[in-house]
Amino acid sequence: MLFNAPLFLLAFMPLFLIIYFAVPGIRLRNGVIVLFSTFFFAWGDPIFVWYVIAGTGIDYMFIKHILINPTHSERVKKGGLIVAILINVGALLFFKYANFFIDQVQPLLQMAGMERPSWYGIALPLGISFIAFHKISFIVDLYKQRTSHPASFIDALLYILFFPQLIAGPIIRYNEISQQIRVRSHSTEEFISGFFRFARGLGKKALIADPAGEVVNAIFALPPESLPTHYAWVGVLAYSVQIYFDFSGYSDMAIGLGRIVGFKFPENFNQPYTAKSVTEFWQRWHITLSNWMRLYLYIPLGGNKVKPWRMYLNLWIVFLISGFWHGAAWTFIMWGAYYGFFLTLEKLCERRGWSLPAPAVVKQLLTFIIIMNAWALFRSDSLEYAMRFLGRMYGVFPQVQPTTEAFALIFPPHGLAVIVVGMLIAMIPLPEGLRRFAMIKDSLRVDTIRWATSIILFLSALSSIMASGSSSFLYFRF
Repeated sequence: MLFNAPLFLLAFMPLFLIIYFAVPGIRLRNGVIVLFSTFFFAWGDPIFVWYVIAGTGIDYMFIKHILINPTHSERVKKGGLIVAILINVGALLFFKYANFFIDQVQPLLQMAGMERPSWYGIALPLGISFIAFHKISFIVDLYKQRTSHPASFIDALLYILFFPQLIAGPIIRYNEISQQIRVRSHSTEEFISGFFRFARGLGKKALIADPAGEVVNAIFALPPESLPTHYAWVGVLAYSVQIYFDFSGYSDMAIGLGRIVGFKFPENFNQPYTAKSVTEFWQRWHITLSNWMRLYLYIPLGGNKVKPWRMYLNLWIVFLISGFWHGAAWTFIMWGAYYGFFLTLEKLCERRGWSLPAPAVVKQLLTFIIIMNAWALFRSDSLEYAMRFLGRMYGVFPQVQPTTEAFALIFPPHGLAVIVVGMLIAMIPLPEGLRRFAMIKDSLRVDTIRWATSIILFLSALSSIMASGSSSFLYFRF
């Protein structure tokens, strides 16, 4: 079920909120969340939901009987931690990467006269990458005693299955919401603030990301050699708009839904296209993934408290894994390596005291060009297509003259306007006055403006969805 589907907006969400606020007490309300979250997940993946429930049960048993059991030695607890992590990583590797690995060794299988395994062609379960990261952080945080353990299996299931962030994040660590699962408050102001955030995210998706996606799909469906160079640049620019407003829109909707029912989720985006370096970009883009990678991978590898060559290697490892986490394809691996190169280069320059003597706007533009090159890799269906597309962007192939018919086919009437508006919103820093206004609480005037804006955004987005249909969020494929 999609957040932007009429069924969710007009039936599932209202019914969930009515029942949630109708029942008394946190325990019953937690039960309502688990019930609706299970139904939400089962709607799109009725078989895999049982794996998630069973897997959470296994994690819970490891935590309760081994990891936090005071009668066990540290050696036993550490062994239990390793086994629990391997179970979750193994499941992720099987469901998401088994097909990819078989494809890579298929020539060898053919040479040996062997056929593909009978289980080849495994379907990718919804949100498995995000679920795996949630489950791993759940186990590790409790092993390291960063938070109190769940009071019951229902609490553990709520953390893993909570439908707002279940499929595409933000990636929430258990210690960030463990206390909120037990005790949380509700207020009219938080309800309005949450609904405003949800409506803003819905507007990002329906009014900006989806129209930009029409241009993206039209351009990337064509052979790069058939495109004029500026069409290729418009295509990757459109994708930059689409993926930002699509993903940040989903995060806004998840954060808003959580806030409505009393949860405060961490922020996931902070105007990433205003970054003036690749390092700053990753401090602003998919913030919860960056934090997860730093805490559970980069620091355990030694972080920056090792020799310089080892620190650079750690960066490469983290971003290669980050790329592979996004998808089982060479394009994602190269995408991770690409960012690993630029992050390593920036770290090297920083250590030597080198900096680019250029105005901030030039640094922002250069950083954005690096980001667009990465998006060309990320969007391409194959590494071969990505190289051809980048070749077209930089004029490797002979120039092609555009035709009026091709322009009308590729660019819908409002497509270019949406791209321009999206880039202006994404590239220009939010005025400080507007930031302060957004932080104001307990103000009748502010709440009234938020409520009115929310209704307008919600109805506008709903009208667009009813007219054009709802499309899946891009990060659902990861």
